[in-house]
Amino acid sequence: MKGWPVLRQAFISKEPIFTPIKIFILVIIRICCRLGQSSRRLHRDTKLMAQRVVNLAKIPEHLKERIKTVPEKPGIYKMKDKYENVIYVGKSKKLRSRVKSYFYTECKQEKIKQMVPRIHDIDVTVTDTHLEAQILECELIKNLKPIYNRQFKNDRKYVYLRIEDDSRHKPLSIVSKRLNEYCTGPFRSRARLAEAVNIIENIYPITKCGRGYEFQYSVLPRSPQGEYYEENRECLKEILFREECLEAFLSDIEKKMEAASIRFQYETASIYRDIAEHVKYINKNRSNKKSEFEDRDILMGEKIEGGYKVFYISSNRVILKKKCKRLTGTIIESFIRQAWELKKQAKHYTDEKRELDFKKIISTELRSNGTKAVSFIDSRFAADQFISNLLKKSSL
Repeated sequence: MKGWPVLRQAFISKEPIFTPIKIFILVIIRICCRLGQSSRRLHRDTKLMAQRVVNLAKIPEHLKERIKTVPEKPGIYKMKDKYENVIYVGKSKKLRSRVKSYFYTECKQEKIKQMVPRIHDIDVTVTDTHLEAQILECELIKNLKPIYNRQFKNDRKYVYLRIEDDSRHKPLSIVSKRLNEYCTGPFRSRARLAEAVNIIENIYPITKCGRGYEFQYSVLPRSPQGEYYEENRECLKEILFREECLEAFLSDIEKKMEAASIRFQYETASIYRDIAEHVKYINKNRSNKKSEFEDRDILMGEKIEGGYKVFYISSNRVILKKKCKRLTGTIIESFIRQAWELKKQAKHYTDEKRELDFKKIISTELRSNGTKAVSFIDSRFAADQFISNLLKKSSL
């Protein structure tokens, strides 16, 4: 392969060699190169197959038999060690395929490589829908805190972004509790939020300019002084707590990014691009940002094996769910009345760190409504129309 460019250059030179001979030799060289690539690919595939055979040989017989009994349905699985400790909890739309993948495929994650030899038993819980599997997985991880799970487990470490009252060196700070009305969050990742805070410090002071904002990137962070401090603080309040102001701020960042590109200052343009991404991250996770499902009552329906599953969701919380062999307007209306009564009795949760993960699961599921019917329960809601929409989406 290394000699290929040299040989090719030699044969395309103006040396007095007959063209047919040139073509013949070039074809032979290319065939040899292709054969070499195929040989290496075959060697790699053979090595992977051998590794899988070794992995298969290491699986205890009782686990092989257990995997065969796992249904190909949605649900959660719990991996246990020889002391019956739950070491990992996962979920899947197809349980058997997911559980099988831990043992029958080559995994590159170090965590999984360490975990698989410790698996002694597997428990599964079948659910009717993927939404129920996700909620159950989240609940179990928070309660059991399995050693190999990372997501959902450490909600006590979620943090807030605070606009400081009188700190000229740190106008924005990261705190573990909601201290006043100028705190937003919670955010799952302290490190990710710290990156955002640090890069924003390089564009202080932020000042008002018409309906938008004026700022300039500096290599070294600058602390707002004098009258600029108070104006910078007021601008941060607007940007973090008013949607239209945040959009104007993002627009101004993008304009500066484009202007830097036009001047061929590509490094500066990339920095403004990074600042925009960090601001978008803050916007996505701030608590005062209301989604289309926030403070709304929603009916969601999905086709399942043996019928349908309907959910009454209020403020991104499942109030009531029901499995029905068939759906009629009367059944839906009765279900909604029952959910209303339960909603009145439901406890108001104040642990927003714990509830954050459940809310994100539900809001994400509501947005990905490809085969699900989703309707707001308001004055325009019609049970028959909801059922018709569900039947239509179920046939997709």
